[in-house]
Amino acid sequence: MDTTRLDTLLAATVRLGATALHLVPGRAPALRVQRRFVEGDDTPVQLGDIEELTSNMLFSDHREQLERRGYVEVLYVSRAGGRYRATVSRTNGETSLVLCPVPIEAPQLASLDLPDQISAFTRCRQGFVAVGGFFGAGKSTTLSAIVDACSGDSDRHIVTIEDSIQVLHQNGASLLHQREVGRHVVTAAEGVRQAVAFGADVIVVSEIHDLATLDAVLTASESGCLVFAGVEAGSIIGVLVEMTSLAAVEDRSRMRTRLARSLRGVTAQSLLNRSHKGGRVPVVEVLVASPAVRTAIRTGRLKDLPAIMQRCRGLGMQTTDIALRNLLNQHLVLEEEALLHASDREEVLLRYPVR
Repeated sequence: MDTTRLDTLLAATVRLGATALHLVPGRAPALRVQRRFVEGDDTPVQLGDIEELTSNMLFSDHREQLERRGYVEVLYVSRAGGRYRATVSRTNGETSLVLCPVPIEAPQLASLDLPDQISAFTRCRQGFVAVGGFFGAGKSTTLSAIVDACSGDSDRHIVTIEDSIQVLHQNGASLLHQREVGRHVVTAAEGVRQAVAFGADVIVVSEIHDLATLDAVLTASESGCLVFAGVEAGSIIGVLVEMTSLAAVEDRSRMRTRLARSLRGVTAQSLLNRSHKGGRVPVVEVLVASPAVRTAIRTGRLKDLPAIMQRCRGLGMQTTDIALRNLLNQHLVLEEEALLHASDREEVLLRYPVR
């Protein structure tokens, strides 16, 4: 596939408001529009097309990650100047490519329909906030908006550690440095340690992939930094399990203790289709590190967290079901859409009038 065809497909992606362009060998290019796939053209993608495109996208360290993890993310800039997050994955010897448009300007928290508590987290001065979500759940957008919110404070030095720099933040009142793994720092863990040495007040890490990064994040928060970091998990309990399981079995009790002491909060999000217009809206779980929450994490009683979140809504906490009910009451999503994501359908409909 030559770059002219790719640019044509990317232009269609932007024109239709698609969230992604999927290039899979043996299938026609597919645009993801409102969770539905629309063919970009009728010519199937060949394996050689993907290899040709990725040969110019990936450096040696990217190829090493692809072999080791089965996927790698990089930033692709089209000839028209559009920026796209390119995810290259390999399964059963076949390579596929997904390109997602990256906003030209940094998103703002106020425009993302996120809970107010996320904005409150940005005003903290120390601690660790984990931001959970699977691929395509809007986690990177939320982290980018958090950077934008923090950059308005002239008293702060902000350092981002990103797998690939997607959104270029403009200089605000704060001092801001964006650093890319493999380009400016060897590893995310090393980037976090350098940020602490440089005197960073706020550190934002695109994703915690390994124990070394998690250890560096916790050490930074223990030393007085405010750290936000992405975790690939779809729920708050999933985020906590994912982080704890990075440690060896014999070290997990100590890891839970460190997390309980350092955490300011945890969020986990996914995206639902809006009810009356294009686009998607986030449904977000929020956990605030109250004494009861810290005790539950330290003792490993994660199953107690949903009940705590139900009781402590006044502190800014909410379960997925509470978030869905709020979206229904605001008429942002359809009832059928909300119930597909509900843990307890009756809870979601408790204060929502069924029509």
